[in-house]
Amino acid sequence: MKYYPVYLDLRDRPCVIAGGGGVAERKTLSLLEAGADVTVVSPSLTPKLQELSLSGKISHRLKKFEDRDMEHAYLVIAATDSLELNADIGKSCRKRHILVNVAAPPEESTFLVPSVVDRGDLLIAVSTCGSSPALSKKIRQELELHYGEEYELFLEKMSLVRDRLMGEMGDEATRRAVFQAIVDSDVLDLIRQGKTHEADHRIAELSGALRR
Repeated sequence: MKYYPVYLDLRDRPCVIAGGGGVAERKTLSLLEAGADVTVVSPSLTPKLQELSLSGKISHRLKKFEDRDMEHAYLVIAATDSLELNADIGKSCRKRHILVNVAAPPEESTFLVPSVVDRGDLLIAVSTCGSSPALSKKIRQELELHYGEEYELFLEKMSLVRDRLMGEMGDEATRRAVFQAIVDSDVLDLIRQGKTHEADHRIAELSGALRR
């Protein structure tokens, strides 16, 4: 295995993006979705990044990136239009043990950003380790067709069941049996068909039967 797959909790973490173009914009939006505290360092910004800066959703330093811009950064993304600058940022971050993703050249990165299927608490990440981003995209699109929006609602319901059973049911083995029974049942199909009340009834039925 070339890379160690991991999900990072970036909520309120200081993340710095070097660059203000289209790639930087996409990276910024994904970091904001993860709850990161984002600073963009660039002499210019895309209209969307300008909008985010004016609304206070990101911080913007109107300048070229310097090493001091990575001070206190938890994570850095190098997405400028200069391969040389990107590589230098990658090297500097590696020396400082700061997580860094370099758009190009990618070999200067300490982590890669996968192609992601986002269904709420269900995150499916796909990576070809940089060999073929086009294939990662194709696989992601195929997964999106298989794992639809119903999974987000299903996991919301499962989270509520888990919280309730953790307080009501002390036996771990029984809790696991309930969770597995719900996953193996027709609850997902009912949600997919828009029959949410029937799904709730089925969950309650399975929970009650296995607790007896």
